Amino acid sequence: MYLLKKLKNIFHSKKELLFYRDFQGFTGGHLKVWDYFNHAIQSKQYDPKIHFSPTTTWENNPWLNHEKINKAWQPEQANCLFLAGLDWNVLTKIPDVPIINFIQHIRHSVSTDPRYVFLQNKAIRICVSEEVTEALRDSQQVNGPIFTNPNGIDIQPLPVIKHRYNLLIAGLKQPSLAINLQKYLNIKNVKVLTNPLPRKDFLNIMNQAKITVFLPSSYNEGFFLPALEGMVLNTIVICPDCVGNRSFCKHDVNCLMPEYNIAGILTMIDIASSMSDSKRQTMLNNAKQTTKQYTLIQEQQNFLNILDNVKNIW
Repeated sequence: MYLLKKLKNIFHSKKELLFYRDFQGFTGGHLKVWDYFNHAIQSKQYDPKIHFSPTTTWENNPWLNHEKINKAWQPEQANCLFLAGLDWNVLTKIPDVPIINFIQHIRHSVSTDPRYVFLQNKAIRICVSEEVTEALRDSQQVNGPIFTNPNGIDIQPLPVIKHRYNLLIAGLKQPSLAINLQKYLNIKNVKVLTNPLPRKDFLNIMNQAKITVFLPSSYNEGFFLPALEGMVLNTIVICPDCVGNRSFCKHDVNCLMPEYNIAGILTMIDIASSMSDSKRQTMLNNAKQTTKQYTLIQEQQNFLNILDNVKNIW
């Protein structure tokens, strides 16, 4: 009983780290905030809480019925805030507490983007890739320290099965391009994804594809996690350069990187389709080796090193 009481006292002595989300459907951005929320649960000094916008949807929302949801938005009562994307807009005034600003995209550094003005607000910024960090520094607008913490993944390899699809086109961010690509293909058993679906279903489909073409947004990505997920799931990854994938996508080593146009992508599909078994296996092995450098455990440790030293960093 004494030990239980002592543990409760230790828990309640933790400071509050307050998150905010406007959840309008599952995205990679929400996934990473969810990861960081769970990282914070392991903190020795902070206890995470989260508040959602009134218009938040709960389908495929990982926080559904979570015990750490705050119904009221009271940032002035928190000891530290965790903001990402456009979360800054929820603040009527900036409270006098440390703010961790999670940066997942290069667009934060673009002067015409609505996120750009927030760089002038004092914050401890954590970027998902070196490319994002470099873009922020080049903007010369950042108020506060910048850290790089590459995205980590924790996908358990799914059972190896006979490939159901010769080719998967993951075109959720470029549906028109995905549909146009399919028109030029002379390949049987092609799967084209253009609509959002639960992440579990997306990973299962990818696991059944011999080759997967990923179509990032037309603008530069901050990291582009799906290509790394493909490397885990034993599919040959075809992914064009989108800046944020340069640290882990290596052409003709662990993936194929086409020119970002129909002709370039079709060329790489032909190369992947005619690849020898030995070449294919070498590329898949290299891809698996690459993913070992991007673990959720390392991401968590890097974040906790920052979070539990916020007082000194701030």
